[in-house]
Amino acid sequence: MKKAIIGIIIAIVLVIVVGIGILVVKDFQQEETLRKEMLEFENLTRAENIDFDKIDQKIREIKTTGDYGVLEKAMKDYLADVVNASVSIANVLNDERIVNALTAKNYLEDGPDFIETKQFLEESKGKIEEYKTKVLALLTNEGAMSYIENKNLDQSYIDLYKEIALSEDTALEEDTAELEKSLDEAMKILEIETQVINFLSENKDGWEVQGENIVFNSQTLQNQYNQYISQL
Repeated sequence: MKKAIIGIIIAIVLVIVVGIGILVVKDFQQEETLRKEMLEFENLTRAENIDFDKIDQKIREIKTTGDYGVLEKAMKDYLADVVNASVSIANVLNDERIVNALTAKNYLEDGPDFIETKQFLEESKGKIEEYKTKVLALLTNEGAMSYIENKNLDQSYIDLYKEIALSEDTALEEDTAELEKSLDEAMKILEIETQVINFLSENKDGWEVQGENIVFNSQTLQNQYNQYISQL
């Protein structure tokens, strides 16, 4: 009887040990899956020709389950907002109207009052400022951590989120600084274009378009115009 009881106890212990082993292996596999997902996402964003359809698909797919699934969704919600803000910035800056604002064609079509050009430039500056504020806030530790708040996850999952989502990489800090600098330069260009358009509308009787060139009726106006253009 004593041996039988010992045998039962050993059997129960073995079942428990095996069960724990399975859970550990499963957790390890889920963590590896999660890390692989994030690595694949990073590779997609660093490709020479970024495929936003693949990025969107990667963000929408949740490969893990349970608490790991909650963790993965939080990470991908965060990444989705970063990508969307970045794409919004790119869409504003890629608008051909920015390049064409100070061309003879636009001077003819929208001058001399430039109502549409003025509105477009003001809206573009507002959008860039809005998206710049949003994306820079997202790229902070506080911004990243806000996506894991109130998820009722154990500290181990939060620590894993911090490890993957937060970076102390100097390259990331440099990239963020470069992004801010580039957006500031874009804002500067838009501001100078706004000054040029305001200058032309305020002096509507002092210039005309001849072929592909703008011609002023005084050297003073020509010099002022050239001074603005030289800042671009």
